[in-house]
Amino acid sequence: MKRVLIAIGIILVLLVAVVIIVPFVVPTSTLVDYVKEEVESTTGRKLTVNGDPSFSIFPNVKLTLPEVALSNAAGGEADNLVQLKAADIEVDLMAAISGEVVIKRFVLVEPVIAIEKDAKGRFNFEFTPAAGAAAPAADSSAGTGGDGGSGGDALALRLSDVRLENATFSYFDAQTGMRQRLDGINAKLSLPDFAGPFDMEASADWQGRTVTVVTHVDKPQAIAAGQETALRLTVDSGDLFKVDFNGTASAGVAPKGAGRLTVAADKLGDLLAWVGVALGPDVKLPASISLDANVTGDPSAVALSDAAIGFDQNRLTGAIRAGLAGARPSLFADLSAGDLDLRPYMPATAKEDATATKAATADTAGGSKDWSDDVIDLSGLDAADVDMRIKADSIKTGILDTAATDIKLVSQGKRTNLTIAELGLYDGNATGAVSIDRRGESPKFAIKLNGDGIQAQPMLQQFADFGDFLGTVELAIDMTTAGASERQIVSALNGSGGLTVRDGAIIGYNLAAAVRGVSTANLDLDYDKAEKTDFAEISATWTASNGVISNSDLMMNAPLLRVTGEGKVSLPPRQIDYRVLPKLVASLAGQGSKSAGGLGVPIKITGSFDDPSIQPDLEGVVRGVLEAPGDAVKGVIDGAGGAVKGVTEGGAGAVKGLLDSVTGGGAASAPESGSATEPTKEESSNPVEGATKKLKGLFGTN
Repeated sequence: MKRVLIAIGIILVLLVAVVIIVPFVVPTSTLVDYVKEEVESTTGRKLTVNGDPSFSIFPNVKLTLPEVALSNAAGGEADNLVQLKAADIEVDLMAAISGEVVIKRFVLVEPVIAIEKDAKGRFNFEFTPAAGAAAPAADSSAGTGGDGGSGGDALALRLSDVRLENATFSYFDAQTGMRQRLDGINAKLSLPDFAGPFDMEASADWQGRTVTVVTHVDKPQAIAAGQETALRLTVDSGDLFKVDFNGTASAGVAPKGAGRLTVAADKLGDLLAWVGVALGPDVKLPASISLDANVTGDPSAVALSDAAIGFDQNRLTGAIRAGLAGARPSLFADLSAGDLDLRPYMPATAKEDATATKAATADTAGGSKDWSDDVIDLSGLDAADVDMRIKADSIKTGILDTAATDIKLVSQGKRTNLTIAELGLYDGNATGAVSIDRRGESPKFAIKLNGDGIQAQPMLQQFADFGDFLGTVELAIDMTTAGASERQIVSALNGSGGLTVRDGAIIGYNLAAAVRGVSTANLDLDYDKAEKTDFAEISATWTASNGVISNSDLMMNAPLLRVTGEGKVSLPPRQIDYRVLPKLVASLAGQGSKSAGGLGVPIKITGSFDDPSIQPDLEGVVRGVLEAPGDAVKGVIDGAGGAVKGVTEGGAGAVKGLLDSVTGGGAASAPESGSATEPTKEESSNPVEGATKKLKGLFGTN
């Protein structure tokens, strides 16, 4: 035993002697030259070390290298791939002898790393060994711990003082011309034991702002072994954004993570400008956005649950899942909201859009518009498979404002379906479905829509800036079409629909009062905001066949007035051929007798959409009244009694005066005694022209 102890002692003395003597026997310059030759042989790049390097072994292995540089690839833009002002390395010698790697100090001072990709797509860190040098052999035991298993001997690594001081990182892509640069990179790493924990604090300057990153990993060894461990990460730019993650993560063949994620960006516009995202002048984004959710993710999918998404004063809650695997990504969302106000983000109001569209598409010769033959781009529907449901207490867009809303969009492959379970519109509700089928040569469209209790005035005020029509609307539409352009779509329109408006009024005209004043032969149709014509019901149904819409049952019931109508609207040529027949009847009740006996003046609406002709057909009516005035107004006399006494007593002259007041017609006559007023040119115009002006005024046109 004594001899064994003596032998061990001798060995230890020899080892200590070697450690102490070697640095004096072998010059540092010789060791540096050896390292330089090995680096050049392995990488094909030149390693230069300027200044006075130092090297020692005892009590720790220490190496100090001033002004080190590794040359760039041939043809590279920068001179060097890596260069640094100094490298200071210290390794625990005794720990290394026992099989541990304990880095007591690893400090890189002012390193500059220039990553480049050349025109052929090759990176400058892809090394080519020097001629005659063998490439490093692949280690068949790599990743297996040397024993073929996944849990072999773990690497014993400890980091005590590991730092980057004022580093610079740059990137240049010769294929795209893109450049990026990070300056002022400072990082500090701490790993007292490879079993954990690992901490890192880092900061860098980019685009004039400083970004800080703080990371904590409980068991880094577990991550390397493909096991989960706790992970905390914070990325903060100060006033632009902040990201926090607190959860677990694992590496291995299928890395994954799970935890609570919070994101806040209080200056979204500044953030996008900072990262180089340029938006058009019409794009309006929220000033701030936020996310607070449970997140799980791996290379195939990312999912958010119990999520709260905020933008400005709006808030959505629910779940989102994005599938990243396969040839086509997928997106699932089930979101609920209170009151959503999207008006600040809309590019324009409906009125501004309509005005801009009209100005852009007007024909320079005649001022008319036509259907476009441009192919409608539906390629956005191919971006992903979507299954999205949104519920909200209300949604305001400035174009279409809704109350309670429940809609679902499903788009898979070449089929897209929008289901409207609930859509609160102007004190009423709408339900329906819209589908797009793109599996054939041309897209096919179908729409079914039912509305009940919708108030006409706010709807027309918002869409048409026309608030003089009141009533409660019931609507049913079932239409199909197909085509790749506007012209094809309207030309293939088929289906049916119906519309009923109840308990309404037309503001600006009081037809009942005008009829009651008929004895004065003055039926005044001038617009007066204080007047209105009540009606009990307006109803119509229609059918569409290859773009031609036909209606034969228009009906309006109002006091002393009934209106019927029939005709066609041809969408492809944009033409109207419609006939309206208003009649004075013997009832002041809105839904009085179904009989429409009385004075009727047919009105023809014909011509183009842009400039329709509105002409009353008075020739036969005037002839009949002049020849038999009593018969012409018999229906009115029976019910209205004294209201038309002046007409019956005045005979043909009174009725003619009444018609003149309606149509603006009548021959010029001498002024009454004592009157200085002369007949105007408009008063002496023909009946058709005068009536047209009155009727166009009734409909809000000139």
